[in-house]
Amino acid sequence: MEKIKKHFCVSVFVYDKNNKKFLLVHHKKMNIWVQPGGHVEENEDPEEAAIREVYEETGVKIKLIGKRIPRDCDYIVPLAIQKNIVDDHHIHMDFVYAAYLDSDNKLILNKDESTDINWFTLEEIKNSSFHTFPDIIDWTEFIYNNY
Repeated sequence: MEKIKKHFCVSVFVYDKNNKKFLLVHHKKMNIWVQPGGHVEENEDPEEAAIREVYEETGVKIKLIGKRIPRDCDYIVPLAIQKNIVDDHHIHMDFVYAAYLDSDNKLILNKDESTDINWFTLEEIKNSSFHTFPDIIDWTEFIYNNY
């Protein structure tokens, strides 16, 4: 029996609270709009991976949203740890974070991973013709209503 590969990953929903928009990238391989994110690298914690992945994919610097409990020195509690089944032999254990812009940033497209990058309102994301996964709609709606 083949062992299932499990990788720790991060997903970051970047929310511009001033313009009430979310930053999404159009994933090159999947041909769908998704949140920035990727694999946690060796000797990297999930927070470092989240900040790095967003910057690598978008050129944007972020501040993760959340509480550090029970101590201020602990990691930010993610919104969830989501199980994403890539295929029969591969699972991503995904730390899901919300983040604000750290400052005004110019978008820089990483052409190796994405074909486009843009800011979208919740209404645009919820539109039936918008090509994304259902859980992305759920997460953006949750963040919009709670942050």
